[in-house]
Amino acid sequence: MTALFATTRKAAARIFPGAALFTLLTLAPVQADPLSNDMLNESLDDAREQETPLGFGNGSVVVAPVPFKNVLIGAGLVLGGGYLFNIDEGSDTSIIGLGAMRSDNGTNAYGLGGKFVWDQNRWQLSASLGQAEGFYDLYVGGIPVPVRQTGDIVNVSVLRGVTPEILFGASMRYLDTTLGYDGPGSGLPALPEGQLEVGTFSLLAKWDTRDDDFSARSGHLLDGALTYGQILNSNSRDFSKAVLTYNHYLPLGDHNSLAARFAACASSDDTPFFDQCSLGGTDGFRGFSPTEFLNDALLSAQAEYRHQFSNRFSGVAFAGLGNTGSSFGNLRDTDVRYAGGLGLRFQLSKKFKAVFSVDVSYNDREEDLLYIYVGQRF
Repeated sequence: MTALFATTRKAAARIFPGAALFTLLTLAPVQADPLSNDMLNESLDDAREQETPLGFGNGSVVVAPVPFKNVLIGAGLVLGGGYLFNIDEGSDTSIIGLGAMRSDNGTNAYGLGGKFVWDQNRWQLSASLGQAEGFYDLYVGGIPVPVRQTGDIVNVSVLRGVTPEILFGASMRYLDTTLGYDGPGSGLPALPEGQLEVGTFSLLAKWDTRDDDFSARSGHLLDGALTYGQILNSNSRDFSKAVLTYNHYLPLGDHNSLAARFAACASSDDTPFFDQCSLGGTDGFRGFSPTEFLNDALLSAQAEYRHQFSNRFSGVAFAGLGNTGSSFGNLRDTDVRYAGGLGLRFQLSKKFKAVFSVDVSYNDREEDLLYIYVGQRF
């Protein structure tokens, strides 16, 4: 759930038309599968192919449909539309947009959002709201149980750059969500959360030296978030969570590169299951359902070898390992999960390195999974 309502997974990422929708998809961890915020921001700029006059009245309207497929909610389509404009010279594009998505298992979401960037990118204000209804398998006692989850969400975040590479900020989220069995639930164990109203406040930090937002070949990205949450419909329940991810990129000649991601997560005992540390939801790990390995601690590492076949086509080979447990000390008491696979990339824009991605993963249980999405995994 951290990724049908979070998505992180990208607190400081640019909001595309329908970015609220991406946030909505954190009702269950999907981690950036439907769409890449950065890709649409720049791809839509590419459609203009010329310098844009400054000011709200000199913007452009764009519409973008994007297909996706992931292990949690199946295959579907995201449709986003938005208005792009530049507030001042030297700042990235600001966006006001709306979006909708539907998958073949009935999951649907609708959202409205915007991101406003000014003062040479030193100020970045984002806001989004929307509704979502998700159908997925939640693992209860190791058994996949079909559930239906609905929710309303509001997100607001602000970032301030102290240098062009280092930013600090904060975000607030309100989530009203219900969870129930998708079908008869008689004789089944009680679900961990029925109806919750959740408010969270997060402190954010980002250190970004990448040479490209979409397909970096050099540099690094360090992202950190410290979150305090309160269950608003409970008198005495609060929780905390900390997430740290580090991406590193190393060029190997003109056509090859290595990318690596390291992730660590810790949450308190009273954290709702959808905000717990998730292998696949918190870190974008390919190979397992993001609702299977949920717990209060996570460590994972992933590596990806990238080869450029031509100007528009490239391929990747990836592998990773990770684990979740009740604490970092208990991680060694459970089996380490690992997976790897191959993927193809097609660069959607001649001017920018936004890519359409297809990955096939194979895990230690001899299961293979297909992922279709826009953007690099990390």
